[in-house]
Amino acid sequence: MPDSTGGDTMMESNDFWISTRPPAQEVRASIVIPTYGAEETLRRAVDSALGQSLRDIEVIVVDDASPDRSWPLIAEIMQRDQRVRALRNKRNQGKSISMNRAVSIARGRWLAVLDADDWYHPDRLEALIEAAELRRVEMVADNQRLFDARAERLVGTAWPEGDGWWPLSFDDFLLGSNAFENFNLGMLKPVMRVDFMRRVGLGYEATARQGEDFFHLLAFYLRGGAALVCDRPYYYYTQPFGTISRQWSHAERTRYDFKNAYEINRRYLQQFDHALNGRQRRRLLARNSGLEVLETYFRAKEAAADKRWADATLTLARHPGAVLHVARRLYQRLRGGAHPLTISRIAARARRLEPAIEDDNA
Repeated sequence: MPDSTGGDTMMESNDFWISTRPPAQEVRASIVIPTYGAEETLRRAVDSALGQSLRDIEVIVVDDASPDRSWPLIAEIMQRDQRVRALRNKRNQGKSISMNRAVSIARGRWLAVLDADDWYHPDRLEALIEAAELRRVEMVADNQRLFDARAERLVGTAWPEGDGWWPLSFDDFLLGSNAFENFNLGMLKPVMRVDFMRRVGLGYEATARQGEDFFHLLAFYLRGGAALVCDRPYYYYTQPFGTISRQWSHAERTRYDFKNAYEINRRYLQQFDHALNGRQRRRLLARNSGLEVLETYFRAKEAAADKRWADATLTLARHPGAVLHVARRLYQRLRGGAHPLTISRIAARARRLEPAIEDDNA
């Protein structure tokens, strides 16, 4: 471990090192880039953050004990641009803990997340933050352009592109977080007010190794946040498993841990039962049922891949919902990766109810 980077001494804590570069007193936005083993894509992500039309920013790169040469690259980037700060975990801890550590040192009025294999459109933060401040909401997010890394192609958008803006209620967020969809509202990349996060104690779910964004957004709504969504895609999202290539985006990608997500989701149901109305409770229960089905489906699929046919058959027989999911996936394949209908319906209804948002920001 080098004792300096970009000319800055690294201060050691129990679990991480952090650059001693003095942070700006306050900036408009902090962009946090958590990274692990993303040497090949990290520069693209950081360059897109530094290339924002909104110049009053800081970029906090959190290296989660990467085994590759990400750290020397971060050192080089810090030397090039004084707006970059760095934090390096001593051992791999996951995105949630990395994000929480970055949030604790952020100086921006707004906080945005950027995964290391994704990137931003140059106007993203300026457009989203101006709209959020105009509408006085605590969170704003946008549509996404989907990128198949193995095919090296953009393959569409998360939902139909447009110029509209619409409020996203807690009920609609849950409705649009269908675990069976290839893209759902739990995958939004939010930009949030930092003072709201700190006032209500909002952080990332530390026990989640995947699906962190959904639980972060769930906690946001449970703490009373109001959100706005933009139909224009300013965020470029690398699909974990490519629509065209039918391959993982890189070798270290693994399938989603649905069992872990199920257990966390169940805990939230119990912990916040008093804060949920009947409809919200039913929708969270439906998501949990979906997560259980998906875990069963993938265990059966893995058994079949290993030619353990008896195990695969028995696994499916124990949970008939997984058999229905097989049929659902075949249907989705025939549709050719069409947009998820639920999000489109939510957006259309929300725009009808709040036409002023679209008119003021068109």
